[in-house]
Amino acid sequence: MRFLRDYELTIGVGDQAVKVVPPIKITFSADKSTDVSLNKLNLKIYNLKESNRLALIKDEDDKKAYIPLELRVGYMDRMELVFRGSVHIGEHAREGAEFVNTIQCLDGGTDYLNSFTSATVRGKDQAISTALGTMGNTRKGAITQHADLVRPKVLVGNSAKLITEMLDDDETFFIDNEQLFVLRDDEVRSSLAPLVSAKTGLLNTPTASKDEVTFQTMMNPTLQVAGLCKLESRTAPDLNGVYRVSQITYSGDYSGGDWSQTVTARRAQNYKVIQ
Repeated sequence: MRFLRDYELTIGVGDQAVKVVPPIKITFSADKSTDVSLNKLNLKIYNLKESNRLALIKDEDDKKAYIPLELRVGYMDRMELVFRGSVHIGEHAREGAEFVNTIQCLDGGTDYLNSFTSATVRGKDQAISTALGTMGNTRKGAITQHADLVRPKVLVGNSAKLITEMLDDDETFFIDNEQLFVLRDDEVRSSLAPLVSAKTGLLNTPTASKDEVTFQTMMNPTLQVAGLCKLESRTAPDLNGVYRVSQITYSGDYSGGDWSQTVTARRAQNYKVIQ
């Protein structure tokens, strides 16, 4: 599988979209989850041409520069989106004979940190829609429905914080690939349940802790947080079943041995698809 792996990295540099593809070396790690914290991607790119290397330098305090980034991974030209976001911090250095760009990206970071809402609304649905309208780089994902409020409510403040404060105890708010999701614990974003087995890339015996299961697979971008998966393990058949994914940690090295992900999920015996 090592020689079949593939990736495509697209970065907005000025008014151009720069594509980075094999055989250029990249390494990356990404964390995605259904909690409120932002999804993150840490990326190293080796030996870009000088103009692109310098264009990717960005200080954490630079709020004006928006450098969009997309990473797709897979095998033999069959790739899926793993991360869409923007460069939060970009550094450039020489490591021996190689020039290396080290980049930290946030999914929805610019909107999450800087958006502001000032409005009067009636109901949580209108409140979420209004707050989302101030987040210029974030689109609507799956959002559960809420009952209207009896009285109008005034919203003033950071848009992401306002959404977080209005959540019920069984709800989570997160941004994935620059889409905003608000889902209850028994709700999922899609009815698709990719099979996870030895034939599809399962690498270890799944382990269980309380009501969660954790397993490692070869890189499989069809698995999504707040999505479903069907686990089939020969060595832990008692854990087989349909699960709702709550966290994915990706680890990739195009020129090395690592091209995998670790998934944490909970059983999804009864679930409702929200689109």
